[in-house]
Amino acid sequence: MKINFSVTYLLAFLSLLFLVQELHDWSHVLASEWICGCFGTKTFDSWTVCDNCEASGKILVLSILAGPTLTYILVWISWSLMGRGHSAGTKSFGLTLLFAANPFVNILAAFGGGGDITEAMRRLYQNPDGSNRHVVAIFALLIVLVLTVPPILRAIQMIKGNKEKLILIPAFLLLPNFMERLFVFKGMNWVLQQGIFQEEAFAGASLLVVVWLFILVIVLLASYKSILIFVKKKERKNTLRI
Repeated sequence: MKINFSVTYLLAFLSLLFLVQELHDWSHVLASEWICGCFGTKTFDSWTVCDNCEASGKILVLSILAGPTLTYILVWISWSLMGRGHSAGTKSFGLTLLFAANPFVNILAAFGGGGDITEAMRRLYQNPDGSNRHVVAIFALLIVLVLTVPPILRAIQMIKGNKEKLILIPAFLLLPNFMERLFVFKGMNWVLQQGIFQEEAFAGASLLVVVWLFILVIVLLASYKSILIFVKKKERKNTLRI
């Protein structure tokens, strides 16, 4: 496999990365509205249920699980796209989609006893005195590992060449979380705190949050072709035999 990295691909990957994170959070918001009948709030790194929500703690777990449900659906779609029989372009899109879903950050969160899956399991199964909190955390970690490790292993297997694996796999696993924290959680939240487009536009989100979502879609549509050629088959050199 030949890696065809470009600035356009970087823009496509980052826009897809940020877009998946936005869709993850919007899944939380829309699920909470379905449960509570009213919208809470949404920023670039957090969401809340509405103050008037009368739903019990158990059913609110559905709103917590909505985000990771979407994320892991995308992760397993990527696993399917990287399978044998698909074209190089399809595999390339699958690889990009996998790491845009940022699976490693979910693994790290679960290892640290956090993340959506762990929070949901605690609300469902943890004893009031917290006596089984470690068991619940381990159970949540196992769920996350089952949902993330097979696609990551398929991606590693798909990339041929030790040099490419040593560079690409750590970069794809580690950099997405850094990029999100730098550009979105710090950068865009800072812009929001300055009062720019701060008025509410839709579903408890400010106009800036909605505009950001549309910008990501536009950038992705303008650059998505670079994703399809990111991983290409190496051309075989024809040799003349005498």
